[in-house]
Amino acid sequence: MSYFSDELEKIKTLISSGTKTNKSLAYSTLLHFQEHSGDNPSSVQSLAECSQSLIHSIVSDISDDDEELAAPALKCLGFMIYHPSIVAQISVDAANLVLESLVKLVTKTKLKSACNVGVWCISIQQLGAQFLAIHFHSLLRAVVHAIDNPIGSLSTTFEAIQAVMKLATQLSVQMRDSLHIWAPPIYRRLLSREKRERDVSERCLLKIRSTVIPPSINLSKVLVKDMKLNLLVRMKDLLDQGMKVEAIRAWGWFVSMLGSHALKNRHLVNDMLKIPERTFTDLDPQVQIATQVAWEGLIDALIHFPMIASQENASPKDNCVQKQKTSTGHGCDVQANGFEKCLKLIMTPLVGIMSSKCDVSVHSSCLSTWCYLLHKLGTFVNELSVVKLVLKPILEAVFQSGPDSKSMWQWNMCLDMLSDMISEKYRDVDYNSASEVSQNLTARISVLGLPISGKYSWKQYPVSWLPWDLCLLEFHLNIIFILITQASTETVTHGNRSSVYVAAMRLFRSVLKGVQLDLKNPSSNYDDIMLCLKTLLRFMKKICEEVDLDSNDSYDLLHNSILFIQAVTRDLEPSVLGSPLYKFALDLKYMENMPSVSDNTHQKILSVFSNAHMDMVSPIAYLIILYFYVIVQLILNTRQTKSIVQEMHIYFKFIFASYDPLESLLTTISLLYRYVQPIYLNIWMGMVQGLEDYMHDSKCNFLLKTESDSTTGLTINHLLSYPLMVVVHSCPTKLALSKTNGSLEECLTSAEKNLLLGHVIDMWKSLYGSLSASQFKCSAPTDFPEDLCSMLSGYLDEYTGRVGSGPDINLTCKDLDLDLVALSGDIMMCILEQIQTSDLVSRKDRSKDTCDYYTSSGISSGLRFSACCINLLWTKMLTNQPNDFVGTSRVFSALACFVSCLHLKQDVLSVIEIIFSPLLQWLTHMETQDKTTNDQLQLLWVEILGCLRRSHPPVVFDSTFLKLHESLLEKTLDHSFLSISEPTIIFWNSTFGEQIKLDYPQNLLPILDRLSRNGKLKLHKRPVLERCHSHADVNNPQHRCRVTAKHNSSSKRVEFVVDTANHREQKEAPLKSKRKRVELTEHQKEVRRAQQGRDRDSGGHGAGIRTYTNVDFSQGNEDSQESQEIRDSESILQILRRAR
Repeated sequence: MSYFSDELEKIKTLISSGTKTNKSLAYSTLLHFQEHSGDNPSSVQSLAECSQSLIHSIVSDISDDDEELAAPALKCLGFMIYHPSIVAQISVDAANLVLESLVKLVTKTKLKSACNVGVWCISIQQLGAQFLAIHFHSLLRAVVHAIDNPIGSLSTTFEAIQAVMKLATQLSVQMRDSLHIWAPPIYRRLLSREKRERDVSERCLLKIRSTVIPPSINLSKVLVKDMKLNLLVRMKDLLDQGMKVEAIRAWGWFVSMLGSHALKNRHLVNDMLKIPERTFTDLDPQVQIATQVAWEGLIDALIHFPMIASQENASPKDNCVQKQKTSTGHGCDVQANGFEKCLKLIMTPLVGIMSSKCDVSVHSSCLSTWCYLLHKLGTFVNELSVVKLVLKPILEAVFQSGPDSKSMWQWNMCLDMLSDMISEKYRDVDYNSASEVSQNLTARISVLGLPISGKYSWKQYPVSWLPWDLCLLEFHLNIIFILITQASTETVTHGNRSSVYVAAMRLFRSVLKGVQLDLKNPSSNYDDIMLCLKTLLRFMKKICEEVDLDSNDSYDLLHNSILFIQAVTRDLEPSVLGSPLYKFALDLKYMENMPSVSDNTHQKILSVFSNAHMDMVSPIAYLIILYFYVIVQLILNTRQTKSIVQEMHIYFKFIFASYDPLESLLTTISLLYRYVQPIYLNIWMGMVQGLEDYMHDSKCNFLLKTESDSTTGLTINHLLSYPLMVVVHSCPTKLALSKTNGSLEECLTSAEKNLLLGHVIDMWKSLYGSLSASQFKCSAPTDFPEDLCSMLSGYLDEYTGRVGSGPDINLTCKDLDLDLVALSGDIMMCILEQIQTSDLVSRKDRSKDTCDYYTSSGISSGLRFSACCINLLWTKMLTNQPNDFVGTSRVFSALACFVSCLHLKQDVLSVIEIIFSPLLQWLTHMETQDKTTNDQLQLLWVEILGCLRRSHPPVVFDSTFLKLHESLLEKTLDHSFLSISEPTIIFWNSTFGEQIKLDYPQNLLPILDRLSRNGKLKLHKRPVLERCHSHADVNNPQHRCRVTAKHNSSSKRVEFVVDTANHREQKEAPLKSKRKRVELTEHQKEVRRAQQGRDRDSGGHGAGIRTYTNVDFSQGNEDSQESQEIRDSESILQILRRAR
């Protein structure tokens, strides 16, 4: 410490000596001492302690005319006023002395080095602002003098510009107030031919930009004068000399310094705009980029906060932006102060650049300028008018090109910005965290499928987004539509297309989330909601109807449309979408071209509930119809029906659960009946799966709540009838085919058709079972089965009538004919089985009076449909279809099983009345049928005879009954098949043969005569008196053959039933006559061996009960009574004859 003090004392001694030689040596030594004191705090401390005395000595020497003395003295002074530790020890008087001396030196000296170092001292000084403020004007005068120094030294100018930057940071307010003084010497050098001078000037302006921009009015006035005098001419000269980048960079500073004053000098601005007009269209990307950067200067001039504030604070009566009766927000008059013209002026070249095929770097610079504009607009950027002028054109330009590797980053940036804008609506709202929407929409959106991190990663300029109102909904939807349509172009790769679809969907779900908030908002009025829904439906119509079905990727387009419809249906308030208060015109194009109810062949069906073009419908009905249209196109354009059906299943389940299920079902069925090709059965399956799942989940509330409404039953019947109707109308006659130019384009392949039909049958059975079960849970009976069977019968009658009276069936549709037989047969069996398990069993739980009509009504309708099926089978046999079709035997087997369960008289009589005609046709031509069909047919006949005998109350077998059924008995009593004739003879003997008096029809006389003379048939019962005088053997009880059903529909029981009045007598006098043994066939022997291995039936039946199969029923007689084998009709009659 003492060493440094001693050194400083020596230096002071040399300075005080008065000789220039000693002073020069002293300043050189002091300067060296200062340079090495930076690393030694002790030396700095010593300098600080003696600073007062040294400063006074140094100040006296800086103005010396000797450059070798003044220059080192200034450098030593500069160090003294720069180092913070030394500055802290400088007194006020010393500081004032230093500043006054420096100002005097700079302005008076003729020494270049002295002026240069003096300005340098000002640029590095660390004196307090309170000292500088006192001497501000003198310092400013000195700095300005140094910038335009008379010596012409660039180094002095550069040091002076550095001093400007120093003062601007220390005295920003004073420097801003004096912009018009010190800024002109700097901005004039932006047009200097010397590159260093231009660079230093621009670097200075950039560093103190916040002080310069926005400019003061005085600076703008000075600049206007300079521009008119020579700056504008000099810029044009630079352009002509090829210095385009330098000229446009200077232009950017000039126009930004004009500020709001530019609007008052329109002619000057118009002349200035001729400069960027030339550079915007330049082919050099560097010039274009420089122009984009310079254009931000125009944004600074035209978009400034005082102007925006005046717009936002405009009175409501001055506002001309119509928000279409939505929530009020900012008021703005885009015409005031030419603000709209300013925005158009700024946006015109930007839109042109983004719409052109420029380099990526040019587009990047353009988007940067655009983002700067959004930033400068503040909260005013949320106004609808500004959105249309600023946001919309750039987004459209970006999204109408690409996406590809070149434009991908542009897409990502704009998508991310849109995501920020849209999500601001609900950013601070406590939304349902469990919702799928809230889980996914907050992530940044990227075309590449990867999230973008960072709050404002897409640009360094934050945009002041505010929660948007419904007036911006159309803008958001239009941008999303542009995304979809652009991604659908053929030039876009499949991967990029899928990524854009995902991004568009996420934006759309985000928009819907904001819309949902408005729909739930109690302050939203009716007009708000109507405008919102109308805008949404119009958007949905566009994305669904403007799909290019000829495109190679039409499946992606259609599937994407389906996802959008599902999003609206799921994400918006069901109470609004399903409300009858909001009605919209059904303005869909395909509804306009669709046949109306009056000229459609299915008029009766469509008249139930049909929507025509321009009808007023609820939003959910509109969406369902639109969904149906897209599904139809999707099915026609792809074979991926499995995934489509699964999506429909989920969608319709949600529809039925969330909205009025009856209205939704009616709407869909009315559309479904307009499409009658087999391929559309996929739509039917999706609907049915959704409805059935809904019924299971809701415990059939849909049916229970509407059980008294006939529309419900009618709707369900139409739904169940659709598959049969499709198959019936899918096989046109040759005449009908010629009217449609023979087009069968919508027919499926055989394999696809068979698989589809199998699924349809399974779903039909499942739905019918669920519906039947729910119907019988109701407290009151319904006419559901009857109406359904009537409708199904109508279709079959239509088909058989067309075949019988119209032209021949087209040979290409034979498979469809077999499908019709198979489908109708399966439906018939399902209905009969359901009646057996529900209708007949339900009698146990009902009183007789309650269930008689109910079951009889259902049974009659089931029998009528069965008769139609038998007629259909007969018709197909006549059209040379394979007579060994397995469906025929299955139909007869199911009907036989059904008949075996009947016992009520009205049901029994219905069997004879309804089945009479079709059964007679089959019985007449049994010789042409295969054995399996004949076996089931004879089984059916035996069951019919059995139900007639066991009827309750009993059937009266009188002359009237005989007359009604003479044709059937005529054929069966003398049938060529013993399996038909013998049970019939037994039936006659136990029914009509028990009558005392009968009037025999004329047609039966020959047959009755022959059979009675052969001893097979008994014509009538003897009077009681005659019987009393007969031999005891003759009073043998009349045997009857009763057939009852087993669990297996092809297995029956035959029981010999004796007259109860003579039962005891029969026990006491068993048959002793010998019986003739009949030779058995090999098949009968196999059956007998199988039967002998079985145990006696444990169901409570007595002796003489055995099972038989439909196969061995017609094989002949069994062996003996003692072995308890089953005997056929002939052996039974032989027993009866011997008993007499």
